[in-house]
Amino acid sequence: MYAKNAAHLKELILANPKELPSSFLRDSSFAAHCFDRHSARYLKSAFHRDPDPDECEQWNITPTEWKENVEMAYMARVATDKM
Repeated sequence: MYAKNAAHLKELILANPKELPSSFLRDSSFAAHCFDRHSARYLKSAFHRDPDPDECEQWNITPTEWKENVEMAYMARVATDKM
């Protein structure tokens, strides 16, 4: 099962503590891309800045979707780092 948004990802992580958090990110998603390439520190910083218009265009996502995906990647990274 894939997370639909950050709140859903949190539910999935809590309900499935033995599963890798990244397994709930769709492989072809911007969230998975961010998770695979960036640290928790970078993702937290990215979440607190404006969405990157080039990445929005490249991934064909809105600024709101960009923010949501970065948040999901951050949540998955933090949860994975705690395992």
